[in-house]
Amino acid sequence: MNKWKKSESWENGQKVENSFAKLLGQRDPDFRAATKQEQYKHIDYHSYFGTIDVKAKKRLNRLDSKGQDEFVWLEFKNIHGNVGWLCGDTDIIAFERNNDFILVSRSQLLNMAKTKCNLNKRVTYSKDALYKGYQRKGRKDLITIVKMKDILEIPHRVWEK
Repeated sequence: MNKWKKSESWENGQKVENSFAKLLGQRDPDFRAATKQEQYKHIDYHSYFGTIDVKAKKRLNRLDSKGQDEFVWLEFKNIHGNVGWLCGDTDIIAFERNNDFILVSRSQLLNMAKTKCNLNKRVTYSKDALYKGYQRKGRKDLITIVKMKDILEIPHRVWEK
């Protein structure tokens, strides 16, 4: 069994996805949840908007007690070194914020990240990962942090909770 399944983080992600599904259903009653296989491809929902991957608010580090919505983690490579969700095939990324979801084109988000971030400049602490490449100890991931205000500079939709 996946050690993340049923963890606090996993449970929170499920709650956020369910919250998003209610909003999506108001806009597209014919949407459908992704299959388990599709979820491995970073797809949570299919709708007439396209495929959607929902991202819950994240902590900036392990010491933070709860998620925040001023900064966003972006994943270029996953923990196994494979394609991360930012470089996948999903059409839309939906970021949870305190009062809404921000929906952006994944490809436009990727282009913004490539412009703003210097992944060749690697850091060893998550607190230093703003616009820099970060790899967690014992993992093969490549992640970075951007500001939510950067995401709001690319075309986006706001869905109030």
